Amino acid sequence: MLYAFLIDFLGSNLLGFVLGIAYGMVLTLRGMPLDEVQAHMAALTWHSPFMLLTILLGTSISVLAGFLCARSAKRHEYRCAVIAVTLSSGLMTWLIWDQFSMAVSLGLLLLSYAAFLTGARWGCLANRKALAIAG
Repeated sequence: MLYAFLIDFLGSNLLGFVLGIAYGMVLTLRGMPLDEVQAHMAALTWHSPFMLLTILLGTSISVLAGFLCARSAKRHEYRCAVIAVTLSSGLMTWLIWDQFSMAVSLGLLLLSYAAFLTGARWGCLANRKALAIAG
């Protein structure tokens, strides 16, 4: 459960950091002055192409974390997944709350739960399949 939390939270933050640096470098290489790059990055909305890509990749990390959580738990997979995603999503929501509207923050929170529990479902199915093969 701890690993799933770390994968989801740290993986999503690291992804956002790396993508942000890469996007800033692209804007700089295209000739945009540094102060304009900073203003542009601060003004990004959730539906900009950069943010949609970041959300899509972050959601993929949440699916992976849910899968790994269920696979490592072996029993009570959903309980472990709900605890891990609540910690991760709660902390992430707290960090981004002032950057987006309440509706967007709530939508991202629900997306995180859905992705994590989808991964946990796949992990549960893999656990059941492994038990059927072994038993």
